[in-house]
Amino acid sequence: MGIDDYKQMSPGTPTRMSQRSFKGEASEPSPGGAGAARMDMSLPSVWRQKSVDVLNRAAIQRKSLAEHRAAYWKYNEEVRRAQYSMQIQVNDALIKKKSTLELLIDKLNSAANAAQPVVKLLQEYKARLESELSEKVTYLDRNQERSAIRDQRGPSELVADEPQRQLVAQETLLKDAIVQQEKNLKEITETLVQLEMTQQELEADMHDKKEAWDLNNQAEQQCVQPTLKLPNLPSKRIDLTQANAVKLDKDVDATYEKVQQDALLSPNVWHSSTMKNIDKSKRIQTRAMGLCDGCELITRKLSEAILQAHHWVAQSLEERLKEQKKMVEELNEQFKLTLEEIHEAETTVTMLKQSLEDLMEPLKVSEKRLEIHSKRPERELIEDDVQIHLKAELSELRAQKALLEQRKLKVENMLEDMCCTRNEISSDVRDKTQAIEIDTRVLEMGSFPERDIR
Repeated sequence: MGIDDYKQMSPGTPTRMSQRSFKGEASEPSPGGAGAARMDMSLPSVWRQKSVDVLNRAAIQRKSLAEHRAAYWKYNEEVRRAQYSMQIQVNDALIKKKSTLELLIDKLNSAANAAQPVVKLLQEYKARLESELSEKVTYLDRNQERSAIRDQRGPSELVADEPQRQLVAQETLLKDAIVQQEKNLKEITETLVQLEMTQQELEADMHDKKEAWDLNNQAEQQCVQPTLKLPNLPSKRIDLTQANAVKLDKDVDATYEKVQQDALLSPNVWHSSTMKNIDKSKRIQTRAMGLCDGCELITRKLSEAILQAHHWVAQSLEERLKEQKKMVEELNEQFKLTLEEIHEAETTVTMLKQSLEDLMEPLKVSEKRLEIHSKRPERELIEDDVQIHLKAELSELRAQKALLEQRKLKVENMLEDMCCTRNEISSDVRDKTQAIEIDTRVLEMGSFPERDIR
């Protein structure tokens, strides 16, 4: 019953409210007399005013309820729009994450594939350097063995000749080459370990990214299609959301545009380590290639120097052998001449001894004759011709004896010198022959065959 209905009611028509009001109120005495049965005409305005107040409160409550409903509808619409927007953002984030993961997986795969040849190259260089290092150690041992063999030469040949100097130079070069080779091997090994660790990190990261890509696809498949569901509003309120819904759909379509690669790889926390690992792998690969080129250059130079030293040693040994053989031939020739001279000296000494022996008898006869002749009587003891000739004969014989003894002593001294010379020549020939055998053995050992030099 509205306010207008209340206004159309007659003043004398009682209502339930008025009846309830009258039952609860005391009757005032009329001014015309006590106990009057009818009410004064001012009474209906009182109960009507109360009804109006009640109706006004009801209208206010209905208006407040309508405002609350409108606020609820508006809030519900905003919540639904927020949910719709969140669904759009989730789908957009999943699509962007999927594209980013695919791009990162592709980059990780490319980096891992690019690192594999470098790893293989480093492994080959490592094996090659280890083999070359082992060979150079063997060469050093053989070089030291050759030096030790040459130290077995005779005293006269134990000198610092050109082959010995070349062997010492070659040994120093080999020691330097071994030190450099060990340094290169250490750098190659460290780089290989770093690259293998980086490769393992890339493979583990790629495995995690693939797993994340699978989970992202599962999340994308399980994600609800974004729809804007609004509450069933009265027809007069449909226009409040219709235009906005259409506008929101256009905004959602715009969010599905393809994101650029730079935006996908923009710095963030979850894939910055991946890009760092990729960059680290590239840096190590670049350093490894430079290291391999440097090692190749150094190894080539060392090999050429070692090969040249080998040629110098061989050449000096060959020249030394030629010189020693020539000297041995000359010594043998001198040895033969010395033997002949010794034989002649011995023959001369024998002849001189025989001459002395042959001279001793005439000398004794001459002395005896002079002694006998000196026993003449005093009167006959004069320097006659016989006495003069006997003395001259004795003097001549004694002079010949002294001369023969002097010659004999001189020839004997010469014979002794020639014997010493013969012994020296024989010893020298023996030492040189031994040196020739040693140098021939050292030369045949061949410390650095060309086929072994890389």
